[in-house]
Amino acid sequence: MDLLTVRKSRKFSKIGYALLCCALIGKSASASSLDEAHFYETATLSIQTQATGKIKNETNEVLVGTTIRNLTNKLSTASKLDGSFQIEAKQGDVLEFTSLGYVTQTITYSGSPVNIVMLKDESALEEVVVTAIGIKQQKRKLGYATQEVKTEVLDQSKTMNIGNALSGQVAGLTVTNPTGIFQKPNFSLRGKNPIIVIDGIVVETDFFDVPSENIANINVLKGTAASTLYGSRGRDGAILITTKSAKEDGLEVSFTTTNMVTAGFTVFPETQTEYGSGSNGKYEFWDGADGGISDGDMTWGPKLNAGVKVPQWNSPIKNKKTGEIIPWWGDVKGTIYDDRSLYERVPMDFVSHNNLQDFLRTGFVNDNNVSIAYKGQKAAVFFTGKYAIQQGQVPNSQLQSGGATMNTSYMFNPSLKLDVNLSYNKVYSPNYPRYGYGPKNHMYTILLWMGNDVNGKDLSEHYYVPGQEGFRQANYNYAWYNNPYFAANELNQQHNRDVLQGQSTLNWQVSPNFTVQGRASARQNSSFENMQSPKSYMNYGDSRNGDYKVWNNKRVDFDADVLATYHEEFGENFGISVNAGSSVYQRRMNNSYLATDGLIVPKLYSLANTQGPASASTFNSEKVTRSVYGSVNLDLFKSTYINFSGRNDWSSSLPQGNNSYFYPAVSLSSILSDYFKLPAGIDYLKVYSSLAQVSNDLDPYSTYLTYGKNLTYGSTPSVSYRDVLANPAILPEQSTAIEAGLALSFLNNKVSAEATYYNVYDEFQIRDLAISEASGFPLRKSNVLDFRTQGVELMLNIYPIKNENLSWDFSVNWSRQVKKFAAIHGSEKFGNYMVGDRADAYYATIWQKSADGQVILNNATRMPIRDSYAKNVGHLDPNWRFGFQNRFNIHGFSLNLDIDGSVGGLINSVTHEKMWWGGKHPSSTKYRDAEYTAGKYVYVPEGVIVTGGELVRDVNGKVVSDTRTYEKNTQAVSWQTWSQIYPYQARVTEDENKFFANTFDRSFVKLRRLSVAYDINKLIKTSKVKSINATVFGYNLLMWQNIPFLDPDYGDDNNLQDPSARYIGASLNFKF
Repeated sequence: MDLLTVRKSRKFSKIGYALLCCALIGKSASASSLDEAHFYETATLSIQTQATGKIKNETNEVLVGTTIRNLTNKLSTASKLDGSFQIEAKQGDVLEFTSLGYVTQTITYSGSPVNIVMLKDESALEEVVVTAIGIKQQKRKLGYATQEVKTEVLDQSKTMNIGNALSGQVAGLTVTNPTGIFQKPNFSLRGKNPIIVIDGIVVETDFFDVPSENIANINVLKGTAASTLYGSRGRDGAILITTKSAKEDGLEVSFTTTNMVTAGFTVFPETQTEYGSGSNGKYEFWDGADGGISDGDMTWGPKLNAGVKVPQWNSPIKNKKTGEIIPWWGDVKGTIYDDRSLYERVPMDFVSHNNLQDFLRTGFVNDNNVSIAYKGQKAAVFFTGKYAIQQGQVPNSQLQSGGATMNTSYMFNPSLKLDVNLSYNKVYSPNYPRYGYGPKNHMYTILLWMGNDVNGKDLSEHYYVPGQEGFRQANYNYAWYNNPYFAANELNQQHNRDVLQGQSTLNWQVSPNFTVQGRASARQNSSFENMQSPKSYMNYGDSRNGDYKVWNNKRVDFDADVLATYHEEFGENFGISVNAGSSVYQRRMNNSYLATDGLIVPKLYSLANTQGPASASTFNSEKVTRSVYGSVNLDLFKSTYINFSGRNDWSSSLPQGNNSYFYPAVSLSSILSDYFKLPAGIDYLKVYSSLAQVSNDLDPYSTYLTYGKNLTYGSTPSVSYRDVLANPAILPEQSTAIEAGLALSFLNNKVSAEATYYNVYDEFQIRDLAISEASGFPLRKSNVLDFRTQGVELMLNIYPIKNENLSWDFSVNWSRQVKKFAAIHGSEKFGNYMVGDRADAYYATIWQKSADGQVILNNATRMPIRDSYAKNVGHLDPNWRFGFQNRFNIHGFSLNLDIDGSVGGLINSVTHEKMWWGGKHPSSTKYRDAEYTAGKYVYVPEGVIVTGGELVRDVNGKVVSDTRTYEKNTQAVSWQTWSQIYPYQARVTEDENKFFANTFDRSFVKLRRLSVAYDINKLIKTSKVKSINATVFGYNLLMWQNIPFLDPDYGDDNNLQDPSARYIGASLNFKF
């Protein structure tokens, strides 16, 4: 059966599910006692007047779309864009006012103008949230899970990137937080990557160009049904951000300044400080490349602080004949001193230095924002400006961001309003550190490989070998590493980004029940980056003759859409809302790269200063997606709500004839407490369910065979095909999601809870599949994999205390999700993975074990033997995650305390592995003294040797038979050799050997945030300002983690991050 047939057969079960939902609703409706239906009818009374008025809320904001019913003559209308309304009524008629999220009000019309102030409904069910494409809905009507983030989180935690503030706030949303400067957080929502939507427009951002002061609301749409109307871009959920606008009449000015500094570390890596550079207890520096005694690598040398003198990298040079002493730093290659028969390095005290702490400096963040809001009768303007600067802990690292945003609104008449939003944001770093595994990373050098005998102060004062300034760095090692101070100060990596965005929205209220909205947005992201590499700078793949690289990237996103909304209520028991729209999305990308081939003149960074031919490449792409979409919402008895929605996309990146795909969704929400009498104390009970399907297209040109630039032979360029064979018949990826949940509240809304279960089937996932190279290609783009993801999310909100002088509320969220391989098309395995495996299964190289789990050693060397088959040693994702937020208000003082963490899952530590091999691991000192003193091996490893028998396995490594016999090892081995093999060359879990473990349980609990705020103006009582809010706060304050030395909050340990810093700070906000 081909994939297309499989897809069609699966659709029948999905359609059946939708019909079942509708049947259940129909049954519920028929079983209920229906009141007499009331339909819109034209009044025929001869004596009528027009009741007029305006509707606002408690904060003086006009309310648009408030429903006004004349309960006497059965007429209804809705408030206009300026909050005004008019309805036929006579004196004595009863008027009812209902609005999303507000308490319904009823008055008797007196004949005078009616001005209504609507009061917010505190019930969680009546809460209004922003959903897909900007549609506002009551939570009671939603058939899927969403969760709002309290904006106090942004106010109380002023990091350079607002993404960090979302950690632990939303059930199912995982935020990984790299610790180094100018590194974006990564988001995972139910195991996938959500889109970011700002004011209804999908944007791609790392959040460095999004000012937190401009954010009014954040809502997370979790399921496929919730974000179906965004099409393929919204298939994995969405984080919706609504920016601020002028709310109150008149003028308001606000200024906020925030300062925060690093105050030690939440987690700081520990290394051994007893032994210095070298191998087997010996060391003598000559050229830092094994020209001396073990001076090329490792920290297995002599003991430190033991009164020993050793020739080192910063030792003076001595003329053996004349006795002349020449101060020197670095090697002597290429100088007159490169003659060991005539010159020697003077031995110096072999003592310990605290290089990592000395290298890292105090970091700080200064953030300043000003906002001006004005609202008049017809026009409103909200302006905000920002400038922030961060000094990183790494020397010569800095990040600046700033910009201005203006949101304007103009009401031409009560039915026609134009919104125009303009923003410009700049992100600039004159230099930022390089992370990842390799000599470009300061942590790679200092933490893993540099012995504590190296004098870091001298490294910071001497960047170059004497007489070779600009050509050769002064360093302790010339085989693998850089002088970290030289790398931080002489190499510069600049980032300069400009983001310009404009958006206009025209809203026309054609009638009280019919609205048409047109919207257009353009966003241009231009970035210029360059990297200036000095001569002798060491990095994998880079020239050691210096280099200058330039990247110019430009991306323009254009969105335009039109949305028509119609709402009608037929009496008290039935209502319908219809949304229909169309959109077009266009993306253009222009990227260029230029680079020298070595530098002629040191420190002259220009493409003209190249030793060899300069290289250049460009990449341009364009993609267009056209869409139509719509939704129908049915309201039954004000208690049951059904939503049908759908979208069809036509993508330019898919082959013609197969570039159209449709996304259907249906959801149901029912307030059971409106139908059944619940036990005393339960306020309401809501159940909901949804079914949705969404497809995904490809990157531009993925289905075409295109040439790419290859090598240049002399002056003759060459081109080649890509390694991946295109597949013009490829099908779009598709996801089908089922979601069900319930929400309830009890004890007069003091306790509310929500639970959600979801089941997502991702089919026909596209991968590069290995094929016979007889085809001319090693890989072919194919529909290869199906996955099934199941998860549970729980949310709990409790208000134990709520009175005027003391209140406390706390929220708890908990989530768990498991993703597994459901099908592998065209093969039994995908790499090591098989059907039924978790998608995060960790297949790794392990040591051979006997049947009872003992490590098998080589009969000759007595070293462990690596298993030839990778083994699934566990899963990488946590078993579950949680967040715990507390908010106190004590006599005007606001206190916020947030804790989050995760339990279970594995993390493999590159740091531990490398520290064992290099000799920096704290436990690597255990047998050194005994071995050096005895002059022979003393460590006897635990394990067995094979004395006979045979092990038989099948092709997948499964044991068929094992007749081996064993003998316990009693032979001693080199402690250094064992430490450089057993905990380094294969994965060792804590269950196997806790002492040598390099793979750990990744559980952690973190005190993420603690803040205290107070309005000082309550004490000063000046009329010149409305408020002066002062806040003191701490971020990333305390942590318990299972893995030693590292913070698992930043993801996997394959990126060698800075130590996890603790921040404390204070902010002042003035409102005039």
